[in-house]
Amino acid sequence: MARPALDRARLAPAVRGFHRKGVPARLIAFRLGISERSTRGMLKDLGLTMSRAATPREMELRHG
Repeated sequence: MARPALDRARLAPAVRGFHRKGVPARLIAFRLGISERSTRGMLKDLGLTMSRAATPREMELRHG
């Protein structure tokens, strides 16, 4: 049986609500029955993730 496509419009309010309560992506995925990767992608698309700041050591390694 084929996997149904994600209905992002239907899932977005639930993802936002769980994220607002501080529920980790792995648990959001489990509760909604979708993959953790899909959940993380939705969080990113909804603008609910922060980019990780580089440490001074990482900046040194990048720029030489």
